[in-house]
Amino acid sequence: MSRKNKLFSIGEMSKFTGASIKSLRYYEEIKILKPAFIDEFSGYRYYSFNQIYLIDLVMFCIELDIPLKKLTEYIDKTETLDYSALLAYGKGIAEKKLRTIQDGLKFIEDTQLKIDLAEKYQKGQEIYSREIPEKYFYVIPYNQSLDNADAFELAKPFMDLDDSEDGFYDFEYGYMCEYSPSGVQRYAFMELSKPKTEDNIKVIPGGLYFCKQWEESQIEQSPHIFRRQLKGNKSFVAIETEIFIGKYKINKPINELRVIGID
Repeated sequence: MSRKNKLFSIGEMSKFTGASIKSLRYYEEIKILKPAFIDEFSGYRYYSFNQIYLIDLVMFCIELDIPLKKLTEYIDKTETLDYSALLAYGKGIAEKKLRTIQDGLKFIEDTQLKIDLAEKYQKGQEIYSREIPEKYFYVIPYNQSLDNADAFELAKPFMDLDDSEDGFYDFEYGYMCEYSPSGVQRYAFMELSKPKTEDNIKVIPGGLYFCKQWEESQIEQSPHIFRRQLKGNKSFVAIETEIFIGKYKINKPINELRVIGID
């Protein structure tokens, strides 16, 4: 019995592993999968049963987005594969990918909760109230009214923040005004997951907020819009932040304007 009768043809190996014939030829080209036998007359490639495990490993690396040429770093001149080192490297990639997937899933779940909350109050245009917990804002002051402010200039300082720990995409951002008898202090803000000791951090009180949804910014009109709810309170905080609804208008996002009186 000839040697090749004990081996898989390239077509058989392709069907058995799910790797295309083109892929198997490419693996050979980049020297990570040499056929067990090449017929010197026909040029046909044949593979051993044990090579199935290596093909599975290659396909595992593809699934993890590990460049195939990276595999050559784990094969020495004697064509010995450092399987343990490669698995350790692959495990690190897999764990990182898993964390990314988990973060993405959390973002999806949190956003859906925000959509459910926004749509709970969307049916009417009246003012409503809801409890909001204490929050921590990183703020950038600005002096003129929001109508005249340069939104890009206000956003630039936030671009330099390290968001790897706080995951800003999951938190609120927008504008805030602190009203008092002495005047108005205006800020652009981005929410933090926890308080920090650096400058430009404000603790926003938790409690019962009066809220209303708008397509256009109305934060400068807060004293007029909520005059009855504030009952003459001269000191209060107004916050305006974009909210998400199931049918999201890309060019006309919905804002929630909210206020709370300060004793």
